Amino acid sequence: MNISKTNNTFKGYDVIPLRALYMQGLRTQGEINIFREIKRITDKEGLNLFLNQDCCNITEQFSKKADFEKHLSIWGQDTKAFVLNKQGKTILWNTKESLMSEKGLGELNDFKIDFKKYMPRGGNYFLGYNQKGDKWILINSQTITDNDNFNKFGDIPTQKHIKELFNVEDKNIFVLNIFNDDLDEVIRPIGYPNILVNDYDLSLVNLEKMKEKFPGSYETINGIKNFIKKEQQDELKFPTDEICEQLKQWGFNPIRIGGRYIDDINYMNAIAFNNNRGKISYITNSTRKSYPELEYLEKLFEEDLKTKVPDISDTYFVSGGKRQQKSEYAYDELYGTGLQNRNTIMDILANRFGGIHCMTAEIPDFDKLKVKETMNVLI
Repeated sequence: MNISKTNNTFKGYDVIPLRALYMQGLRTQGEINIFREIKRITDKEGLNLFLNQDCCNITEQFSKKADFEKHLSIWGQDTKAFVLNKQGKTILWNTKESLMSEKGLGELNDFKIDFKKYMPRGGNYFLGYNQKGDKWILINSQTITDNDNFNKFGDIPTQKHIKELFNVEDKNIFVLNIFNDDLDEVIRPIGYPNILVNDYDLSLVNLEKMKEKFPGSYETINGIKNFIKKEQQDELKFPTDEICEQLKQWGFNPIRIGGRYIDDINYMNAIAFNNNRGKISYITNSTRKSYPELEYLEKLFEEDLKTKVPDISDTYFVSGGKRQQKSEYAYDELYGTGLQNRNTIMDILANRFGGIHCMTAEIPDFDKLKVKETMNVLI
């Protein structure tokens, strides 16, 4: 299907009006610090921030009395999706985590829970609406399967399931082959038809700028360059050129940007939404409280982003503060990338391979979307 270049919007979701953000399973001090940073952002943006600590109650406050024996992962985006389908407002809830009573939904009691084994991972698809109000989805081939494999394992949805879960037509399901990464590690829809696509060549350009400003940072720069070189030589990686060409064939406008540098540093993994100022707000991972030269990369990315996407009015970088003397993760030495001075979010990215987008699910403001759909216009 060729998507006409009209004012459409893009689960994660593309930039649409939001009602709230959702996080879960936060336990460590660093994770709590991240929650508090996100809370300051949502307060400024006029959004709610909901927290599910122990699969008993969804609230807006962190509680030290939560029952942490009822473990939830910190990956709210990957395990929950807040959608509008034929059942109404629905939370797609993967059975990898215990089911919570709908009595515990609190202010989200206008949602119903759909509890299934094959709910797709949120980091591997982006959901949107076209001008007529029809939904479409961009999904990684890792997250969709055929009938034979579903009948054997039952944990990955088929195209028929995707169609039903998201109320999207077959012609509006677009499948990308990205084998070693989740979609939200390498692309970020930023308002139809525009999609940010990570380009390591542009990351290398910014590294050269960093080298000029911090000539003594050779060891750090060399380590990142070696990582990028390995990524570019990996035959299983989906090349940037091919990603962009496929997106163009579907009618999207890929925008190349240096957004990923090393496991610890990824600005593609982000939340983006329409704010109440008629612009776009962008929340992503930070390098603050690490090394001065890496903090400079954050500045370079922000400059590139606002140049390439003029509608962005506000950018937020979440760090979780400086990590403790020793990483909170026992496998740090095994999976770490050699940067000793990391902040908390860099620690999580390096050791658990997820960032702000993986930790935070969007809850759309469906009432605003409904009004705009009746007007045949979506932001």
